[in-house]
Amino acid sequence: MSATQFEIDQKTPLPIVTTAESCKGRTYIVTGANTGLGYECAKHFVRLSSHKVILAVRSISKGEAAKERIEAETGVKGVAEVWELDLASYDSIKAFAKKVQELDRIDAIVENAAVALLHWSKSEELETTLTVNVTGTLLLTVLVLPKLQESAKKFGILPHISIIGSGVAFQAKGELEKINGNILDGLNTESFGMENRYAIPQFRIRRRRMLKAMKVPDL
Repeated sequence: MSATQFEIDQKTPLPIVTTAESCKGRTYIVTGANTGLGYECAKHFVRLSSHKVILAVRSISKGEAAKERIEAETGVKGVAEVWELDLASYDSIKAFAKKVQELDRIDAIVENAAVALLHWSKSEELETTLTVNVTGTLLLTVLVLPKLQESAKKFGILPHISIIGSGVAFQAKGELEKINGNILDGLNTESFGMENRYAIPQFRIRRRRMLKAMKVPDL
């Protein structure tokens, strides 16, 4: 994918297929909802008559600021809520998922949050990009799945899990093929570099390979 095509794709208007009728009375969770795609997604859910829209954010202050903007832009108050979620911390993810179990229902979770870092750091014994974009995201998915299944049975609905990817994945073609053995072990070295760390996990097939390589923490 060329830089020009990437820029065009970012500005291409797409139809919004959701409607007020399809969102009415429903509960949605959007991670990374204080900015970018997450913010716009949360704003649409609020505007389309949802019962509850949870802005899952690392920074409560930024989340509250986003909530205020959403309410100002949509004219809808009392729908958006700000919940703390730090995908770099398994304890934070578990606490968030425990709180989710107290909800009456979940109709969809949009896992949009991700980081693109320039400098090496570690969280939960992994390079931070891997923790946030891969293992943390997958752990959250596993922990909220029972509530989605419960909601499906209780309300006769089909809940959705949407994990947002990116076209930048095509910029990292061939990177994983350089690794022999466990993918996470190979990526969890400073010598691998930082240039393509954001792009690598964006391929769905790569996430499946990474899942096989993961050691899921005790729940």
